[in-house]
Amino acid sequence: MKPRIKTGTMMFPEIIKLCDDNLDLANVKSRNDFIEEAVKFYVSYLNTEHNTSFLNETIESVIKSSIQLTEDRLAKVLFKLTVETSMMMNIIGASFEIDDVTLDRLRVKCIKDIKSTIGTLNLQEVMKYQSSKVDDD
Repeated sequence: MKPRIKTGTMMFPEIIKLCDDNLDLANVKSRNDFIEEAVKFYVSYLNTEHNTSFLNETIESVIKSSIQLTEDRLAKVLFKLTVETSMMMNIIGASFEIDDVTLDRLRVKCIKDIKSTIGTLNLQEVMKYQSSKVDDD
């Protein structure tokens, strides 16, 4: 441990009280330690203020790369989902003959369902609706 150099400082009584009242909060045992930590913190703060442009560029670069990575992942997932949806639509289209009017009404109903459930519609709910529709016929 380096030896400390004794120095005198002049402070207003309220500043000394602030130091003494916050020793526990600063996790130090003496007023001297408190002042030492405060000076280190303030110098660090000043250096950070001086280097703000460097930090901003670094943070911006990290955020941009993170967003790009997320965008790439979402694009891949959307592509896979679209392929599966296209396959399902082709199978259904080949299996059933549905007239244009029924298809248009179904599209309107599906848009309404998705909007009202904020996209959380699930197969079980659709099956309940379809089976109740068959029972009504």
